[in-house]
Amino acid sequence: MYLDEKKLGEAIRQYRIKKGLPLEEVAAKANLSPVSVRALELGRGSTLKTTLKVLNIIDETSFLLDWVDRNEAKSPMDVLRTSRKLTAKPKRVKRKKG
Repeated sequence: MYLDEKKLGEAIRQYRIKKGLPLEEVAAKANLSPVSVRALELGRGSTLKTTLKVLNIIDETSFLLDWVDRNEAKSPMDVLRTSRKLTAKPKRVKRKKG
């Protein structure tokens, strides 16, 4: 699934409405202008800082934490080992001199 600013903003708006929080109240608690919160909810560009402030106020940080857990960075070698069900790390092969 592709997540863009518009979809993210709509999800945040739905969480806010579900919790019965007026936009102005969320803006005040997050120390933001209502215009900034509205722009976030409409997907019209927002900073990560604004997004995090709003998510903290509406108590929906799990929204991002779940995403981070699912997309935790793994090295390509770890992915390969997992796909081949290897447990031990491969050892380097030394060349013989001569």
